[in-house]
Amino acid sequence: MTPPSSPDASSTTRVTSRGIGLAVAGIAIGALGVGLANPPLLYVGVTAVAIVMVSALWMFLSIHTFLLRFPFARREVAPLPLTVGAPGRVTVSIAPAHALDGRGGLHPGRRLSRSITEGLDIREQAAAELTGGAGTKATVARTPDSLALSYPLLPTKRGRWPLGPAIVHSSDPFGLILADTCVGGAELIPVWPAIVDLTATAGALMGHADRVVIGARTPSPDDASLRDYREGDDLRRVHWKSSARRGEMLVRSDERAGRRPATVILDLPREAVPLEWTISTGASIALSVLASGHPVRLLGGAIEADRDDNSSSPAVARVNLLNQTLDLRPPASAASAEKDLVRAGREAAVSAQSGDVTLGVFEPLAADALSALLGIGDHGRAWAIVRADGDPGGREAADSTVTTLRRAGWRAIAVGAGDDVSRMWTTLLTSGDLE
Repeated sequence: MTPPSSPDASSTTRVTSRGIGLAVAGIAIGALGVGLANPPLLYVGVTAVAIVMVSALWMFLSIHTFLLRFPFARREVAPLPLTVGAPGRVTVSIAPAHALDGRGGLHPGRRLSRSITEGLDIREQAAAELTGGAGTKATVARTPDSLALSYPLLPTKRGRWPLGPAIVHSSDPFGLILADTCVGGAELIPVWPAIVDLTATAGALMGHADRVVIGARTPSPDDASLRDYREGDDLRRVHWKSSARRGEMLVRSDERAGRRPATVILDLPREAVPLEWTISTGASIALSVLASGHPVRLLGGAIEADRDDNSSSPAVARVNLLNQTLDLRPPASAASAEKDLVRAGREAAVSAQSGDVTLGVFEPLAADALSALLGIGDHGRAWAIVRADGDPGGREAADSTVTTLRRAGWRAIAVGAGDDVSRMWTTLLTSGDLE
């Protein structure tokens, strides 16, 4: 729920065709009366023009009175943030300032004259991305204390989209002057990408990652929290028993048993539709891993490399992760896209050495990107979905990327942007032996 907007309301007025006609007729009749020296005609003309002027004055006083009594608008959007494809609802309430209590409700017993709200029409401006491009069917409720508007939303695109201000439409009793009064301000409503529930299989993925080591050796329970020794590591963290068994230095990692971290890499396309598909798929995978009890982070584009710390509740971590997707934009160029991916790949490679599971949603990869990513497969905990364009050339490029990743130790599949996310995720997790 948003707090009442500050009383920065504004109003625009215009003369209707009826008002213009009456004013023009009055001037013509008045001029004719002067020309013919006919006082009755002059009186009729002056009266007609006076009616228009009085209507304008009436509207000015009415708007001023309305803004004095109803300076605030309260908007409630539920749920907030919204999610692509999931319905929401907006309720806009306009109530007198002195009738609002500390919780935003109305004090009982405070009643105003109904005459102020009668004849007023309220509507609100909303971006097409929030309404699905269709007109909204609003319900308007009037009481002596308030004016309220309620209407549904059906967001169709991820991002932040403007909503508001509330506009109150009014006219004088003769219909000569119209006024649109904006009450409150506009705000940007966040919309998360569409999410597919993959939670049922994410636990199996993370469990499988704990069992996978190079050479298909079944690790001991200690190995799930071990990583290769790196220069500068504290020798007190060396696990000598496992080091002797494997023949190389192993140290205890910082991760907690049963909570192996995961990194999800997004290779952002430059086209709008593939971009949204990539973000939706990557976010769905990340949330499924998070729901299975493992820390997870996103890499790619402008997303920061920091992982939400483990002290955050799952609900807070989920919100933080989805909020990272709100402002993702297409790369400015193919070179920029590859640069972002190389940077993400190098960051993920460092984490993979510490035991992270790596999951990627990629376009067909160029040489530099492949070079940054291939080493991650050495740890046996890397899965990739490679999106193929609809044309044969795009599919061939995707298949080539998949083959290269598999030979480097990744599990990878090529998919089309229209493929069912849940089905392709299951296919990836149940894929056969690596090539």
